[in-house]
Amino acid sequence: MPTNKKPEASTLVSSVGDASSSSAAILANNAYNNSTRPTKDETKHIKAVTSTHSDHVRNSNYDLLWFLGPALICYALNTSIVPIYAIGIARIISTRLTLTLHYLFFDKDNYLNKLPQKQLEREGDDYLVGTVLHMYAQIPLQLLFPAMFFSDPSVIGISAKRALISHILLVEPLYYFAHRWLHIPENMKSMHGFHHLSISTLPSTSLVQNFNEHFVYIAVFGPAFFAPFVLYGEMHWTIIGAYLVLFDLINAYGHMNIKYRHPIFTSKYSPFQYLFYTPEFHLGHHAFFRANYALFMPIWDHMFGSWREYKKTDTDKLLPADQQDFVFIGHNAGLAHFLTCPEWDVYAAYGPFRTFKYLPYSVEFMFCNLVGAFCRLVMSCYTCSRYMINDTLIGRVICICRTPIDYINPKRYSLVNKDIVKLIKSQNKKHGTKCFGLGNLNKMKQVNDGGQLISDMVKADPELKDKDIRVWTGDTMTAASVYHQLTELPGFDTLDSIFFVGANGKIGNAVCKHLLTTKPNLKIRIYSLSHTLDHPNVTYTSDLADLLNHKVVVLGKQLSPRKYAKALAPFRGASSKKQELTPYKCRLILDYTVPYIPIDLNGFKNIEHHQIAVLETSPSSNFLKGHFDIGFGLEQHQIYPCHAGCIINTLYDRKTDEVGEICVQDMMTMWKRGQELGLSNRPLKF
Repeated sequence: MPTNKKPEASTLVSSVGDASSSSAAILANNAYNNSTRPTKDETKHIKAVTSTHSDHVRNSNYDLLWFLGPALICYALNTSIVPIYAIGIARIISTRLTLTLHYLFFDKDNYLNKLPQKQLEREGDDYLVGTVLHMYAQIPLQLLFPAMFFSDPSVIGISAKRALISHILLVEPLYYFAHRWLHIPENMKSMHGFHHLSISTLPSTSLVQNFNEHFVYIAVFGPAFFAPFVLYGEMHWTIIGAYLVLFDLINAYGHMNIKYRHPIFTSKYSPFQYLFYTPEFHLGHHAFFRANYALFMPIWDHMFGSWREYKKTDTDKLLPADQQDFVFIGHNAGLAHFLTCPEWDVYAAYGPFRTFKYLPYSVEFMFCNLVGAFCRLVMSCYTCSRYMINDTLIGRVICICRTPIDYINPKRYSLVNKDIVKLIKSQNKKHGTKCFGLGNLNKMKQVNDGGQLISDMVKADPELKDKDIRVWTGDTMTAASVYHQLTELPGFDTLDSIFFVGANGKIGNAVCKHLLTTKPNLKIRIYSLSHTLDHPNVTYTSDLADLLNHKVVVLGKQLSPRKYAKALAPFRGASSKKQELTPYKCRLILDYTVPYIPIDLNGFKNIEHHQIAVLETSPSSNFLKGHFDIGFGLEQHQIYPCHAGCIINTLYDRKTDEVGEICVQDMMTMWKRGQELGLSNRPLKF
């Protein structure tokens, strides 16, 4: 929305109200281009009414009960549940399948179309509300008009034709005028603005509506099958179900954020430009607000002068599809990791991993092992999201088909390493990629000596030894992140001691060495049986409960939750006041293990457990663009420092491997480079 003076985004909140709908966000999401950008006069209405939907939060804890509710009602009223659940489940499956295919073929590689986490959370809570509501609405219709659902199957064919004619003659014009009515500012505020909170859209955005608005659409879409029933006295539930599923799919097609142009739809001589829409037609509606109101047939906008041309241009700016300068090699981290894959559920791509309180790790890992074994039968690796680095380079996450058991069982270590080298070889051959980062367990000391073995295998491989392949762990950046997170704690300079779990690992070792140099009065108590740091300020213990005697505890190694529970059990519920008989000093547990698993601290009300070593990027920064942050159990625009460190190595064209032990001096250099690129530690919220 161009103006003579550049206002703040908050002053440009439209009748749809969300910050993502401001003019700045619209431009950032490539909703406009120079040839289709509306004028100031054309968009002045957008500021007319302030939305009431911006802070909308729906309690989704009882969704399963709402879904099962129609079964109980049908049982009580003695009407069939088969049509209701057959239609409802078919719609849910088709919606989820559409989301999966859309991500796989369009969103995964389009790093310029990144949807806000706030939008994903809002849509994830609401996109199935209409489907479930329609299930409830079907119950009284079955009771009042049984012939509309249970006519003889012989009428299915003719009923389908009648429904199509009714849709064209009744639903399309009804929708056009109802949609225009919904854009009256008062209705926009109370209902339709909720849908327009989404500027960049997903296929399922088509289903995200204000609750009251769903009843408007029931009245608008119902004539497709109600009118033929009134006229002919017959209809069948399979046609109603097929209509609703097909309607959802075509509506989802219109909300796909893609560019699809074919002369049959774009030529001024083709009748199809009036009879069937394209995604760009409806994207234009989300961009212009007062244009392109039609459902599936643009002829109504042409007839009433509300048609506007809109062209999506962001995909024209993507770097070549075969460019791949860096690969971060990941792996599966458990069942929760599967559930955060956007291919499975795009709405769960951000946020912490789910925990399964009543599912033993052994059962979870065994299930993941079976899935991994099946995947290895059909693929050697899985290609994840693509992102842009500093406007010039392309990075990608690619996972080998390995699950936690492969990193627990020493007999499988060689198989893991072979898979890593095989992936390096295939990506170098296909894309010429030379820079590779090892994620999490792929650089575990027991598996390959912190990446050193992978480096040696690459140098010894006849196909790779002369390809200038570089292998990095990114651990230097992780150590720098942990060090700065500790030293920037309020009052850290006055601490007399810290307790450290995992100090013998290369990250913990580097952090401790640098702390002992820069904080000469700090004492470090290390939980370990092996003594690797020889320093007068370093002591060792095998008693995990000793952590309660230190105000700050650092966790750099994952221990069994049972081990923590056993160590803390005698003190659970004790007071932290010094004058009590059972005092404890601990206030803060800082954890840089991945994945982060909360410790049960019930009974220790004064102790806080926080994840550290998570970096934040600025959304406006050019350093990283795209989906570099999904599926890691993090919030949007956050990245693990090991991943970021490998990306920085790529950007600075590091010529050497980064494996084995960490150089303390390199920690400070890496941190400085990260800061220059807009990276910073995620602030702790105490």
